[in-house]
Amino acid sequence: MDIQLMYRLLYSLPIPVIIFLLLLFFIYFHPFFSKHSSSKLSKQPKQLPKSYPLFGCLFSLAQNRHRAVLWTSKLFQKSSLSTITLKGPFGKKCVLTRNPSIIKHIVKTHFHIYRKDPIMQFVFSDLLGDGLLLVDGEKWKTQRHFLSHIFHADTFRYRIKSATIKELSGRLIPLFSSATIDKATLDLQDIFHRLTFDILCQVGFSHDPEYLLPSLPRKPLIDAFETAIKISMGRFTCPSILWKAKKLLNIGSEENLRYAVDVLREYLKKRIAGKVEKFSMQSTSIDEGGDFLDRFITRALKCNVVVDEKFVIDTGINFILAGDDTLFSALIWFFWLVSSHPQVENEIVKEIKEKNDDDLNEMVYTHASICESMRLYPPVPLELKQVTEDDVWPDGTKLKKGMSIFLHVHAMGRSTELWGSDYESFRPERWLVKNLSTGNWNFIPRDPFTYPVFQAGPRTCLGKEIAFMQIKLVAATILKRFRIVPLDGFSPVYNSSLTSKMKTDFPVRIIQRC
Repeated sequence: MDIQLMYRLLYSLPIPVIIFLLLLFFIYFHPFFSKHSSSKLSKQPKQLPKSYPLFGCLFSLAQNRHRAVLWTSKLFQKSSLSTITLKGPFGKKCVLTRNPSIIKHIVKTHFHIYRKDPIMQFVFSDLLGDGLLLVDGEKWKTQRHFLSHIFHADTFRYRIKSATIKELSGRLIPLFSSATIDKATLDLQDIFHRLTFDILCQVGFSHDPEYLLPSLPRKPLIDAFETAIKISMGRFTCPSILWKAKKLLNIGSEENLRYAVDVLREYLKKRIAGKVEKFSMQSTSIDEGGDFLDRFITRALKCNVVVDEKFVIDTGINFILAGDDTLFSALIWFFWLVSSHPQVENEIVKEIKEKNDDDLNEMVYTHASICESMRLYPPVPLELKQVTEDDVWPDGTKLKKGMSIFLHVHAMGRSTELWGSDYESFRPERWLVKNLSTGNWNFIPRDPFTYPVFQAGPRTCLGKEIAFMQIKLVAATILKRFRIVPLDGFSPVYNSSLTSKMKTDFPVRIIQRC
């Protein structure tokens, strides 16, 4: 996600134009020319990138292409603006906002004129197909309708909870116990990815990859998925004619993408073998004990949706992205922040020792800590939209049909106006008030337009409550028994793809609690 901002502005340009721009880019940064490059600038607030006639702020975008999420967050902070317009080559514009009233305008009150940006659909179609995360209109409405029945079913939530507890008690706890004895260093980012992927496959496809075994075996499905995401994202950096040619010839990165996608699709093909025919011939109700694919197929058939192998596989891959990548992203940042704030950790440990797995809703301080973690490190830092007709935002910003819009969730969590002057501090208490009569904490939620971590409006995340439940289970299981201690000198480097991750390993030592 962190390079979309630049390449959304460049994507449709012909190759000769791009070569011309690169030459100008060289001229701009050459020591001789750079001394004379600031003479004719278009008017722009001084805190924002310099905008040049014809080229806009292309040079600044290019300089910051590897850190676009953090860079644009800083632009909001330095300028104190809640909406920023960045100019690209030849008058192209891209608008970023962190204004809650505008977020509401986009995702709720004027939802019908904002769609997924076609560029996203274009570059991710090979991986995600016609799944819920990419489609709009009637396709989205139909899928959303019957998927909501699945995610809100108590039996499905119970299946997820049971699988999570089993994976934690059967694999994670023994692994951590061994690490305390051996004084081993673990990469917590890798461990959490194995954990969440094992759980997801058990719940979704009735299959256990066993990636969290003590030997920490190879993880070809995870590797294939990460490769597919990385290369699909890379299409933003490449003129469409070039990657399309590579795809046609099946060479280079496109060959690797095809292989990675084939690995995932072949895996899911085996998981659904015979299911469509089986459920098509049965006039029975949905198998309430079935996995996600069972429920999806039977619910789709019940809604008279044409179900074929590709449709089910597309849905399975979207299920992996929505249920795995975002969850393990939330976990790594939560444990980094908690391990760096002993007072918060002590409060959480005190609370979870008084509760059990059936009291998750009563873990108020833990819940606040999770919300606070995702405020600072939202699993999905940016949401890309396109406006389908001219519009005017509540703050007066005028948009033309076809403009790209970024909802900057990351910047919203770092807004003085929304969170106060201590917005950089990890402070769960900002979500809490003390009940003076009982002495207990009461949780004070924020509206989903101020805190759109799970989106808002009609596209609100279906797995929101499930995600909170799983994070609490993982937190309670680990922190009740162990301390997570990052290696001395470790400081994470933020890296953003579709989801927020750490750029390198997250090395930790595991210490048994007394």
